[in-house]
Amino acid sequence: MIKKIKCNEKEFENIKNDMQTYKIFDNSLNLEYLETFKLVNENTDEELEIQITSVKRYNSLDDVLNIINLENFGIYKDKEDFIKYINKIYDDNKYLVCRIKKTENKIIIDDKKLLNLIKIETLQQEKLGLSGCLVYRLKTKENQDAILKVQNIKGNETLKEEYDVLKYLKGKMNVANVYYYNLYENKEYLLREYIDGEPLYKSKKFGYQLGQELKKIHGYYNEKCQFKKFSVNNLLKNAMEKIDIVYQLRGEYFKDFSKNDIINFLEENKPADDALIHGDFSLTNILVNNEKYYYIDLGNVSISTKYFDIYILKKSLKINNLEEEWNEFLRGYNIDDYNEIYMRWMELIELSYN
Repeated sequence: MIKKIKCNEKEFENIKNDMQTYKIFDNSLNLEYLETFKLVNENTDEELEIQITSVKRYNSLDDVLNIINLENFGIYKDKEDFIKYINKIYDDNKYLVCRIKKTENKIIIDDKKLLNLIKIETLQQEKLGLSGCLVYRLKTKENQDAILKVQNIKGNETLKEEYDVLKYLKGKMNVANVYYYNLYENKEYLLREYIDGEPLYKSKKFGYQLGQELKKIHGYYNEKCQFKKFSVNNLLKNAMEKIDIVYQLRGEYFKDFSKNDIINFLEENKPADDALIHGDFSLTNILVNNEKYYYIDLGNVSISTKYFDIYILKKSLKINNLEEEWNEFLRGYNIDDYNEIYMRWMELIELSYN
């Protein structure tokens, strides 16, 4: 049975109106990654169906705000205002923080140029995908199937990056044609081709081919590529800036490491294998049609270490109970120098992001 979790009216309305994408929950709740539950307005009993797309626990609100921008928690005057508000609700020294996504959304499109391109009556929400933006399937005025992404501007998250990446990758990888991008009244709209296919997690015995595919993608590396937000140096810099969080959240492998040991490990084991990476190489972002692979959700494409993609893929295989594909993936990629230490390096890097 789906859980029901009560929520005060202020936060409920923030979430309902797409003004809040992260929420702090009672630390005793056993919430899990990808779990769906009902959020209930404690004053009106109105319900929202919510999916959890990230779960972490922190020791302080300062730690929380070192990782997550304040604006993702709704409308507050400043950090002190937020802390005062949270401390009224939660009397604990640990904080359960989840990135959340409504599973159903109503949308009003104000961009007249976009409205001239689409048949608004065909618009249907797509629930697949874990990003914070809203995703819809529809038809264009030319009767082409298309995907529309919509999101409010929040910090550094922007659909403009995905738009630029799609244009850059066309002809290099199997990606969608992009039809339109616009920023209108603090809301972004990205219209692209709909790619027909099944998510890879519904397939079997794909590991070897997937390894070959990823090696091909990584081979498109060009030092002149403009997308470098996840470069190895940037990953390391971010981890060092948030080293207290990384140390606090370190896993079993690093349990006996001191903070200085963690710093030394990160500095001494920095990968030196630049590649063009997908940046979110999970099974939900790979579609299959007639044994041909297509790639979606490309906003994180960057020059980085190949282990960035490999690490994310291994996690995705585990989440989808497809770990038997791992060895065949490695065989298909033909990684003669596979380095588990680089995977551990990525494990620490991940802790500095949410």
